[in-house]
Amino acid sequence: MAAAVPRGGTSLAYRGNIWRLFAVQALLMFILWVPIWVVFLQRKGLGLTQIGLLEGFAWVLTAALEVPSGAIADRFGRKASIAMGAFLYSVAMFLILAEALSPAFLLGYALWNSSTAFVSGADSALLYDSLKAGGRTSEAAKQSGRYAAIQQASQGVASVIGAAIATIDMTLCFTICGLGGLVATALVLTVKEPPRLEDDAESPLGYWKTLRAAIGIAARRPVIRALLLLNATILVVPLVVYYVLLQPYALGVGVPLASLGIVVVAVQVTTVAASWLAHRLGGRVELTTIVAVGVAILLGATGVLGAFPSIPSIALMLAVALVPALVGPLMSARINGLIPSGQRATILSLGALLFELGLAVAMPLLLAFADRLGAPAAISLSAVFFAITVIPLLLVWRTAERRLVPAAPTT
Repeated sequence: MAAAVPRGGTSLAYRGNIWRLFAVQALLMFILWVPIWVVFLQRKGLGLTQIGLLEGFAWVLTAALEVPSGAIADRFGRKASIAMGAFLYSVAMFLILAEALSPAFLLGYALWNSSTAFVSGADSALLYDSLKAGGRTSEAAKQSGRYAAIQQASQGVASVIGAAIATIDMTLCFTICGLGGLVATALVLTVKEPPRLEDDAESPLGYWKTLRAAIGIAARRPVIRALLLLNATILVVPLVVYYVLLQPYALGVGVPLASLGIVVVAVQVTTVAASWLAHRLGGRVELTTIVAVGVAILLGATGVLGAFPSIPSIALMLAVALVPALVGPLMSARINGLIPSGQRATILSLGALLFELGLAVAMPLLLAFADRLGAPAAISLSAVFFAITVIPLLLVWRTAERRLVPAAPTT
């Protein structure tokens, strides 16, 4: 009979998963095409309206795949799902170089966003379950913050390098990302899959049973339902403001195009710092208080940006970017602590689904509004929309948290 594995050995066995997952995230988020992808598509002969239609289709497809891909991760393994997503992303990067609107190009565009559905949810679940298998769930918020910080840092560095590479050859931005995706695919396959069940005697559910079980958990438990909705809302509106509306807003108030890169880097640095330090704040202040203050900051910042468009007001973009980067890891850790391992990736994918559906609605709506009345007016509209949705959700969540009966830790 084989000897039992010491707890310390188990901890070490899964410790390597963390740095591998961080490296995979850095590779996938090293997106050199971020500063030039619209220009690249325009030079291929596409108009902004065509790009908008392609984006709408891509986000809807991504949203449609979110929950099924999470169920696949819960049924067949997190690393298998992430590897599939990384590989499909690589394929997309190479296909997007084909002639515009050709079958190969359209397939690449469809995979461009939708491939991320196989990674989102599965990566958070793999991170948490690896920590849990190693007896380190107390580090969940800290490691989630580091994970988010690595994502933002990789994007920030890639934005600067990508702009420089684009002056030589724009296609290199996509080719290098495709190669990075292949490396990420190989690396994630070396991860040791942690247990996905609460008890070794449990048997894994089938795909459809996993999907039904996850949706049932979210539907029956008000605190999980409220957390998923609230987290998606806090992520969607700020992202559209600081990632999409920032450029027309800054140019409209007189910021030179060459200086826009400085603003983008400042936003990235802010989000990295916030994500990295989130767990420290979470250990000192109640999560409900942190989220409430964060919502107030977002409403104030977007309100001033819309009402008083000016170069000094652009500094408030840092506050808009800071709040979701700070709150996101803490809310993710809270959700992870409330849901069973067997359906973790599926439930987390429900949150990603809500986020993507929100983007599919908010992005074209606010861009159309900005096109007609200007970016400041669009930001004002985003503040109104944010207040109408987030305040009721915040109240519902706080009520659900108070009613939650204290339970034994899932560790």
